[in-house]
Amino acid sequence: MTQLPTPGRALRVLREQSGLTAREVAERAGVSESYLSRVETGREDASPAWIGCVAAAISRALTEGAQPRKVAA
Repeated sequence: MTQLPTPGRALRVLREQSGLTAREVAERAGVSESYLSRVETGREDASPAWIGCVAAAISRALTEGAQPRKVAA
């Protein structure tokens, strides 16, 4: 059975494909870079609202012209 990625792992994949660093996303979302890192690696759980805030920051960055890039799986 295939295991679904955690929300944090999904954020990391989205962030990496967007070409943004953790620092850039944290600044755009107004969150701590260290907490973002812990959520992305599964060491912390985040609320759905927090996940949504970070995902929205990534989306805004793409809308504003950040260039998506391919990331090796």
